Amino acid sequence: MRGGSLAYATGMPSATVMSLMPFISGTSSKFFAVCSGGIYDVTNSGAVGAAAVSGLNSTAYMEYIQFTNAGATWLICVNGVDAAQLYNGTSWTTTPAITGLTGGNLAFVWPFKSAIYGVQAASLQAWYLAPSSIGGAATKFDLSGIFKYGGYLLCGTSWSISSNSGLYETNVFITSEGEVAMYDGLNPADTAWTLKGLYKIAKPLGRRCIMKAGGDIAVMTEDGIVPMSQVMTLDQIALQNVAVTKPIAPAWRNAVIARQGISGWQIVTWPLQSMAIINLPKATAGDVTQFVANVRSGAWARYVGWDANCFGVYNNQLFYGTSDGRVLQAEVGGQDDGKNYTWTVFPSYTDLKSPANVKHVKMVKPRLQASYNVTPQVTVKVDFDTTSPLAPTASVPASSGALWDVALWDVGMWPPALVDLSAWTDAEGFGAVVSPVLQLTLSTSITPDVRLNSTELLYEVGAPLG
Repeated sequence: MRGGSLAYATGMPSATVMSLMPFISGTSSKFFAVCSGGIYDVTNSGAVGAAAVSGLNSTAYMEYIQFTNAGATWLICVNGVDAAQLYNGTSWTTTPAITGLTGGNLAFVWPFKSAIYGVQAASLQAWYLAPSSIGGAATKFDLSGIFKYGGYLLCGTSWSISSNSGLYETNVFITSEGEVAMYDGLNPADTAWTLKGLYKIAKPLGRRCIMKAGGDIAVMTEDGIVPMSQVMTLDQIALQNVAVTKPIAPAWRNAVIARQGISGWQIVTWPLQSMAIINLPKATAGDVTQFVANVRSGAWARYVGWDANCFGVYNNQLFYGTSDGRVLQAEVGGQDDGKNYTWTVFPSYTDLKSPANVKHVKMVKPRLQASYNVTPQVTVKVDFDTTSPLAPTASVPASSGALWDVALWDVGMWPPALVDLSAWTDAEGFGAVVSPVLQLTLSTSITPDVRLNSTELLYEVGAPLG
């Protein structure tokens, strides 16, 4: 069961938080939020001060990388409209500026072999700087003659590939139409610079579509999240069968169709909790949805209730930016920003190994482990009815235990360990296929730890279906 969310940083303009950007060097760490054309320091919780940078475009998404050269560790931020913003651990600056660009400022940047590469908002031309440079004259690398389907360069990344002679690093360029070009060599001016392959995938979902996973790269596309290692051997249609999102393919397809032309897709990993979070843009005003994967097991869940426009990880904690100019910490407490929320487990339908017969489910026994006593509401749904039951009333734990950094040592009571919970519950349903739905509504300051291990059914098999 997921945790709730708590207000972390306030005081920014009541507008969409477009980006959350962590900065970590050997001597300092900072956390920044981009809101209403300003960059705000949200390292500490509470009300923020004045913007560290102001006057930026208020609707463009800010993309960033952290880059270290001999001079310092830098946070390099671009949005395709304004000049690149640079942070060195102490102050923000636009010096040294990136010069020589034609057709607009950079909208996305990435490092490759100690050099910074970038793409513009709507062009098939890439640009790169001299090795270890964060500014100065940029050199153009025109890929318009390489790609066959048009569009524009969306993003890029470096990727190490294993070969018979060992690992070698490639520079990957991805277009808005789903073309992928891989190059090997030092830079485009190098005589050894070689096009290793040109591949086709479905259209990527925005610039924040890349996730590095171990030695592979995953790209978030209209057909699902596909591993780059498979892109080299499979065509666009076959990639759907190896997509990370194959278990939720219908839900993924519906989400993409409902959000055609809407910006705001993002994929981010939270290593501490082995989670990958995919933020879905808002199709309607009240649409607040994320798809979340356990990267170890491959299991998927859908989160609703978080008004998230962007996510970021700082100090091993997960945060998201809201539509009203706030930063909230995620997966903490048992309420969403002071409001109750409901956990729903809706398993796949099963015919209980008797597809030709009607079943009469009489009782259900969920086997749970939880940090406090809970009694979930159990409803038996039948015959592929996918409407969720009405949410139950809120469950409040009898004892909240101690809160870290709040309770007094040797005074506060330690929170309880996980307890095993299992009991038969009356829950009836008649149908050829059944699904026992569990629901639990929380209202607590404790971050919940509720785990469903299995579900048992007591049922009777009827006559064959006529």
